[in-house]
Amino acid sequence: MNEGQHMQQLCAVPEALLQSAYPGCGHSWLVRLAKPMYDTLKALCFDQHRERTFTETFIFPAFATLQVAATGVDESFRLEHGLDSQTTASYASNYVIVQTIRVMERHVGIGIRIGLYPKWYDLSTAYWYRDFLLSALLNIRGSIEQERLERKAMELRIKLEEEEEKKKASAVTKKQIQKKGKKKGKKKEPNLDAVRETAIEEAARVSAEDFEDRLEYTCLSVHRYLCRGTVRYIAALRQAGLLSEPPSSITMFTSHQTRFEKRFDSFAMLPQPQPLSFEDYVLGSDFSAVRREDLVKSAGDCFRSCKGVIERLLQVVVAETDEDVDITKKRRNDDLYISVRREEAMALTKVCVANSLFLHKLSMAPSKVSEVALEFTAHKEYCTLNLK
Repeated sequence: MNEGQHMQQLCAVPEALLQSAYPGCGHSWLVRLAKPMYDTLKALCFDQHRERTFTETFIFPAFATLQVAATGVDESFRLEHGLDSQTTASYASNYVIVQTIRVMERHVGIGIRIGLYPKWYDLSTAYWYRDFLLSALLNIRGSIEQERLERKAMELRIKLEEEEEKKKASAVTKKQIQKKGKKKGKKKEPNLDAVRETAIEEAARVSAEDFEDRLEYTCLSVHRYLCRGTVRYIAALRQAGLLSEPPSSITMFTSHQTRFEKRFDSFAMLPQPQPLSFEDYVLGSDFSAVRREDLVKSAGDCFRSCKGVIERLLQVVVAETDEDVDITKKRRNDDLYISVRREEAMALTKVCVANSLFLHKLSMAPSKVSEVALEFTAHKEYCTLNLK
């Protein structure tokens, strides 16, 4: 799949935009996209420390420039075809922003993996920011999919209307021939019902690429549930007085706000999504108005929902087998194009189950809990907060 096809598949970009003759659009735009997209793949070949440095030094600045260029491409496309800016999607911008958020989300995840957020108060900021990025990505992908479905429905309606017009025109021609008294051999009329069924089947057909996109969307939901549940679990433990406040020594020469800004400083160069501030974090993670029982229940619901989604994933990502698998419905675990392996899905399930059990313990007997242990034994990106 080349870059143009990837844009069409991921963000429903019309082919007319990719073939535009406007300066900076069409082929020129695809050429400009190639290097930054290649760099995102190149970064995967580095170890995780070098990948973070490479991303901050080269990829983020490149995507900041691409976002500005994508705005110009969208404007040129609307001018070329006389489209309204209020009702026409920003196709090129959507594609670049989706890729940008993907890199940002991975950047935060790698930071967790390599231990840049060692304490609960550090992890709370990382999971909270990652939750925001995942939510933004899911919202954009959902809007794009909705537009794709609306476009398919419109194309189907146009096709059926054309067939209706053909049938009416055929009937009129037949009457005219009968009036003239000319005898001709019977011509088989097209069956409109059969045409309608065929058109509906074509519109509803799921390709292998569509299945991969849906699988990735489901995986993003899993990660969002885990981030959101962990942030609320930490807040519940704070309300119960089981987590000690950050030591005063960490702010002896700085402040919590400065630490937050430095951790996510590399996001500030990106026009979209706009970087979140420390005030946003304080407001977004303040659950003081929520009762502890409700907070525990909310965190538990996140982990249970996550476990349910993972169970559905495990039904479609099957173990290696010699049997043929319909790649529009299921995928083998050794498939190169799937976004999650069974081993990782099982590890994420362990995180959900462990945290759910500890939350249940917290709700039933909080007075019996004396210590909280932060562990990454089940998964390197998602912690379990063990109550002892």
